[in-house]
Amino acid sequence: MPDITLWLPENDLIRRQVLNKLTEETGELLQIVGRCLAQGVDKADPRTGKPNIEALADEIADVTAAVAWLGEVITLPPGRGARTARKLHGFREWQQLLDAAE
Repeated sequence: MPDITLWLPENDLIRRQVLNKLTEETGELLQIVGRCLAQGVDKADPRTGKPNIEALADEIADVTAAVAWLGEVITLPPGRGARTARKLHGFREWQQLLDAAE
């Protein structure tokens, strides 16, 4: 396979906008996660006074909505539920390792 391949943008307007919105919302989630890491989850935005935990919850909800909309517009392959369950199980095992390391 060649190193360089032809990429063409998504031509379907609705799919493109759904993907754009998902990109925007995940970017906003990344920003508040960064703030939580830098300031602490229990702190607040120094400009607005909004608690970081509330901003985090809001952005998670926005990403969840964007993913749900994506699922309505683009038929995704089956098996996401099983992958989610496996991933969550792995996260919980990792948490146990972290707890034991404290």
